[in-house]
Amino acid sequence: MKSPFGLAGSVALVSGSSRGIGLGIARAMLTHGALVAINGYDRAETQAATDELNRHFPALEAGQPARVIGLAGDVSDPVLASSLVTDCVAAFERLDTVVANAGIDKMQPALDCAPEQWDQIMAVNLRGAFQVAQAAARHWIDRSQRDTSVTFTSSIAGSVGVPTLAPYAASKGGVNQLVKTLAIEWAQHGIRVNAVAPGYVENVMDGVTAHDDPAADERIAQFTPLGRRATIDEVAAPFVFLAAPAASYITGAVIAVDGGYTAN
Repeated sequence: MKSPFGLAGSVALVSGSSRGIGLGIARAMLTHGALVAINGYDRAETQAATDELNRHFPALEAGQPARVIGLAGDVSDPVLASSLVTDCVAAFERLDTVVANAGIDKMQPALDCAPEQWDQIMAVNLRGAFQVAQAAARHWIDRSQRDTSVTFTSSIAGSVGVPTLAPYAASKGGVNQLVKTLAIEWAQHGIRVNAVAPGYVENVMDGVTAHDDPAADERIAQFTPLGRRATIDEVAAPFVFLAAPAASYITGAVIAVDGGYTAN
């Protein structure tokens, strides 16, 4: 009997998955049986991640194609965002779930944020996420394919104030509202739309130095009821659940995976 929590036979596209949380999501999807297209901004890093995943998750049977393909590029480019979907379908002959995970950040006081920094973060985190979701939805609707899903990566910064994160927080607040709007618009087409909002994670985004202060972990532990950062695996697990048949009645939800941080 097929498990309602499994992804065997399905295909997932995960943007921003050549490292960090995105790579953890891709690995979790593969663990539960999916074929996965990963994406990263840097071509060499994306290829290295693809090779690593294919070593750990070889084809299920001899002679079958690889379970992972790498699709490099910037999701803020609408042409690239659309090609992620078409290239994934060309390789695997279908697409069942999209994880819009690609994101960037620059931690600094709001007074120091330059217009170009604001625009870049919004272009990747909000517009880029939407463009990938939109391309997938167009594909599914054109083919009358139902029982599909989009899961965005949000953040606790999308619902509570976190100093030094003004543009990032605004982008994630936008993601949260986008989830609700798309869930309502696309429900008639059998497309579920949700988000996972992580709190503090062991993995820190590239270039972020705000937590170099040893006291930072003490403050995080103090304000997080479970008293610690999440592991990448703990953050990745809800993405698998939301893509699985077991979540077939969940749409429009932003699921906090934050150790209780936003419950305070």
